[in-house]
Amino acid sequence: MLLIDCEQNDNDNPLAISVLDFTMRLVETGLEDDSVLALVVFSLQHVLVSHEYWKYKAKYVRWKVTLKVLEVMKKCILSISSYARLGEVIHDVLLSDSSIHHTLFRIVCTTTQTLENLYVSRLFELMEIEGLQLAMSSVLDILFIMISKFSKDVSSSLPIFYQALLSCMTKPVPVVTAVISLISYFRSPAIQVGAARVLSELLIVADYLQQYLVGNACFGLDDKQITDLRRSVNHILLEQSSWNEDLFVAIVIMLTSAANYQPAFLVAIFSDIESIDVQNSNGDDAKQAANETSLGPQGSRKSILVDAFMHYLDRENDLINSNPRILLNVLNFMKALWQGAAQYTHILEWLRSSENFWKHLSNYILLIAGTKDGALENLTEKEALDLACKYRCQSVILEIMAYEMFLQKKLSHAESLVKHGAELKDRIENAVNVEKSKAVREIVSNWSENSVLANLIQSDTSCDYNNEKFFRAKVASCLFTVHVMGRLAAHDSGTLSVSLLEKIHVIWKKLSTQRAFSELLAQYSQRGYSEGKELGTLILSDLYYHIQGELEGRKIGPGPFKELFQYLVESKILQSYQHKYDDDLSATSKDVYLFDLVRLRADMGLDMWDYLEWKASKATAETMLRCMQNANSMVLLANSRHSALKALITVLTVYQDQSPEQKPVGAKIHDQVFLSCIDHICQCFCATVESLVPILDGSDDILCFLNGQVELLLHIVRSAYESLSLHARVLVLKTLGSGLKVLSDLRRSVMGVNTTMKLLLTLLLSTVEFTCLSTRIDGATDMESVKDSAEISNATIPLLPILCNCTTRAEHCTLSLMTMDFILRSLLMPNTWFPIIQHHLQLQNLILKLQDKNSFASIPIILKFFLTLAQVRGGAEMLLNSGFFSSLRVLFAESADGRLFSLINSEGNVSNSSDKIEKPQHIWGLGLSVVTAIIQSLGDRSTGSDIVDKMIPYFFSEKAYMIFYHLNAPDFPSDDPNKKRPRAQRTQTSFAALQETEHTLMLMCVLAKHWNSWVKSMKEMDSQLREKSIHLLAFISRGTQRHGEASSRGAPLLCPPTLKEEFDYCKKASVIKSRSGWFALSPLGCVSKHKFTAVSTALTIKDQAYENNDVVSQTYFSDAIALMIYRIAFLILKFLCLQAEGAAKRAEELGFVDLAHFPELPMPEILHGLQDQVAAIVTELCEANKSERIPSKIQNVCCLLLQIMEMALYLELCVLQICGIRPVLGRVEDFSKELKLLIRATDSHAFLKASMKSLKLVILSVYPGLLQSEGFL
Repeated sequence: MLLIDCEQNDNDNPLAISVLDFTMRLVETGLEDDSVLALVVFSLQHVLVSHEYWKYKAKYVRWKVTLKVLEVMKKCILSISSYARLGEVIHDVLLSDSSIHHTLFRIVCTTTQTLENLYVSRLFELMEIEGLQLAMSSVLDILFIMISKFSKDVSSSLPIFYQALLSCMTKPVPVVTAVISLISYFRSPAIQVGAARVLSELLIVADYLQQYLVGNACFGLDDKQITDLRRSVNHILLEQSSWNEDLFVAIVIMLTSAANYQPAFLVAIFSDIESIDVQNSNGDDAKQAANETSLGPQGSRKSILVDAFMHYLDRENDLINSNPRILLNVLNFMKALWQGAAQYTHILEWLRSSENFWKHLSNYILLIAGTKDGALENLTEKEALDLACKYRCQSVILEIMAYEMFLQKKLSHAESLVKHGAELKDRIENAVNVEKSKAVREIVSNWSENSVLANLIQSDTSCDYNNEKFFRAKVASCLFTVHVMGRLAAHDSGTLSVSLLEKIHVIWKKLSTQRAFSELLAQYSQRGYSEGKELGTLILSDLYYHIQGELEGRKIGPGPFKELFQYLVESKILQSYQHKYDDDLSATSKDVYLFDLVRLRADMGLDMWDYLEWKASKATAETMLRCMQNANSMVLLANSRHSALKALITVLTVYQDQSPEQKPVGAKIHDQVFLSCIDHICQCFCATVESLVPILDGSDDILCFLNGQVELLLHIVRSAYESLSLHARVLVLKTLGSGLKVLSDLRRSVMGVNTTMKLLLTLLLSTVEFTCLSTRIDGATDMESVKDSAEISNATIPLLPILCNCTTRAEHCTLSLMTMDFILRSLLMPNTWFPIIQHHLQLQNLILKLQDKNSFASIPIILKFFLTLAQVRGGAEMLLNSGFFSSLRVLFAESADGRLFSLINSEGNVSNSSDKIEKPQHIWGLGLSVVTAIIQSLGDRSTGSDIVDKMIPYFFSEKAYMIFYHLNAPDFPSDDPNKKRPRAQRTQTSFAALQETEHTLMLMCVLAKHWNSWVKSMKEMDSQLREKSIHLLAFISRGTQRHGEASSRGAPLLCPPTLKEEFDYCKKASVIKSRSGWFALSPLGCVSKHKFTAVSTALTIKDQAYENNDVVSQTYFSDAIALMIYRIAFLILKFLCLQAEGAAKRAEELGFVDLAHFPELPMPEILHGLQDQVAAIVTELCEANKSERIPSKIQNVCCLLLQIMEMALYLELCVLQICGIRPVLGRVEDFSKELKLLIRATDSHAFLKASMKSLKLVILSVYPGLLQSEGFL
């Protein structure tokens, strides 16, 4: 019938056009029955494919039919996402029907030259040519939509559509060749735009589908095609933006796609070397061509396209204010170049060498930073879109600057490698020959010196997200829906589409079954409203006015109407009209979803309401659309600002992330710049958090912006922590507390909350840590006033209940415990924090985590927190009553499937497979520390005694091998230079292992205080324990070497850094700066592994001495090792003193000394070695600091060492008395000399008076008359 009508109809509108029009109207209604599906398939598979073969009385009529069927096809494709059944049918037909593909390709697969020839041919009328051009433009639009919508719909095989699209065998010419040629067809800008857009998608999809393609032949171009394309692109860039913005944008987006996905193609376009031939190149050849061209000779001529782009950057004031969309696309292209810097080195050189390139980018930032934002309600849709474009421009410029700084950092590193390896210089000369530009760093530095950086921070942290606007959009959609329900109840559907009617019918059925609706029906019927008729309509009318009041600011009171309104809001009635925003603004950010107002307006048929009885309802619909438009504008603007915030954080991070040797002078941004912004950031953060409160729901967009604000604040706190004032720290703590409280109350189903809370807890941990550090440095008495201390307390106390609540979530537990641990140990008194912890902390859950193998990584943190808790009597009782000891036994027995103690066999020796097994987390020492603290806190109470009676057999019987292992004494290097020692036997340990030994000794000391329980339980074990302890003490006592002496002996203990914190300590200068004892020996063994290899090898070879001892400098880490060794010595001496005291008490009870059972004590030579070390170190430190106040850290070291000397003398006295001997005369003389120097050195330091007084009392017993003879009494 359609064919006959075309042959016989004389007018310009054949029946086919009417049928196609009718089909399109049916599709618009959303009807999806079989008749509509059949009509659509008929239009696509019959009319589209065969209409070109029909006979027409007028040839141009054929093109009218073509345009109409293409319009139907386009409408169907756009409807795929909206209609499930229809969409599935259309999707399958379009991807698999080759006849449809051939029809489309016959229309569009032509060249510019072929089209030009039509104008000089007598066989074609002008109307036919125009019809063909319109059809080509329409097909290009359809291809663009199909590729962009279906590009991800590839499973196991490549659909026929893509095979034909990317094939070089497509007739009459390949699609890629056609669209590249059509970009040069200046007679029809619409075709140029369509061709550029299709080519952009083809460049992307060719990369995405590369695994299905045999090579990349579809992009093969000869020299003429490349030259024509280059000239056309250059002409468009220079001439078209002023009067054809869409064409300019399409070309720039095409170049951006090429830069991201097809480097060889872009390099060929930009190069002016005519000999470049990328024809028939596969994927590997494309990469090779890109690299070879980008790393071309320095003397090559600058591309004309670079000048074309620079032309736009020169138009600063004009472009950013009049058309930021053009600038954004230009910047997106440049960002793609920097992202692929390895392929585009030559192009980047051209850009950098262009005059004022970086200055122009900086000026754009200045212009955007100076923009005054108006209230969102006062902005038109275009103004909001332009403002969003400006922030996106700022974001892209900052990202380019960050890429440039990162690139220069890497090039500097490559250059340094070249300097250290001259043989590689020729090979990578081109790779590092890019002139390093300091312009970007200078720009950022200049920003920090004036108000630009502060303005950027304050501008980008202001959040435009407002859930109230989303809420208004929801309320307006509820109002519209209820109004339509009332209309439908009166059997008036107006011009609403079938799909919209179905949605509203479904909501109406669900609403009418709600309990609140039934209550209203009963009430209205009981009261006789409307004589019991049409009560549903009456309820809808009343509900409409209630919702209208809510929209106008009058809250609905509690009751059935409130419940119905709440149901409508939560049902998200028009959520199906939200779509992914796919435009320039989405190119540099995450997916953005907006209300599709065009589709909603079309489904409502709003344009026809003025001619129907629905005219009075138009205001309700317009209100809904206006609220949705406000929400859309807010989302676009806020996402753009969020993108700018993320880019700013990246710039600040890269700018300040330089190693000390690479960091130029003045690289650090002034702390004052950051500090001036903290108040504003905290205010913005609180405002953003409050926007979550009204509906107790979390928008993913709002949470993402919160993340950005927290990341920036975290960067500021970490960068400027040394300058943070008390006010700033308190403000940050209070701000984070309020944020955590709100987020903790949100439903767990809200996406993104856990990520935001983790960031907040990380920032809180850093802030608390820096506050504790500042308090330790200044000292509590050095704070400005007691009020300052009270402020810190007032800020941290409200955090404790929140943190206790956070420990119940596995992902937040570790950070929460670490933060609480800092607060409890350093910022609050036990009588303040313990009642809060006792009331809010779910301790049982934490203790059970000790038995959870999945929580193994967090166990050290939990034990450290328990250690803090156990140091308070109430906390010790909490742990005891919650079953801590039973969980600890399970942990020691089974934690991590035996990995914890698998390195140690039952004899206390290290397993040979230690290198193959993951290092244990040193849980042993932490567990012992908690046990020690609990026993100390409980004291002599019966509970404490019971624990001691249980712990001694457990640790010294069941776990005796662990105790002995941690008391093993290393082998000291031989003093005999002729004695060889294999390197494999050299002793190597770690700082953490030394800490384990310290914890073991602390437990021994605490348990040994309970003498009766100790003697009863230990039996023969205590003798072995003392022997091990004495051997370890003997090792320590031999550290009498002074710095620079006895270098041939080498390092007695190898303890290189293993953790990041320890490597950082190695970079810090020594605080103690003593050149005696272990402070002189420890630096030799504390060098990192890559330095240690060269040194340690020399130490093990016969007759080869380490002559450059002074090269290994003392560090903060070597100080820590030496101090740990002396703490171990202190604990060993304390344990042996407790043993001696216990034996003395037993002798008093018996009336005689039982030598057979008297404890083993160190030989005098061992004790003399310790005494000599103490005397040398303390004398040196006091003499070095005679003229100034000794720092508190050094004071603590001196006091510790004098206690060691006192206990060593006490034990020496015990040995002398038990053995009935006197000190050797030579020893008396040596000790007298040391003592004389020590007393003179300490005389002027008041903090040592008490220690020296106690020391002298012991000396009087060991060396009677010595002090009197020297005149020291």
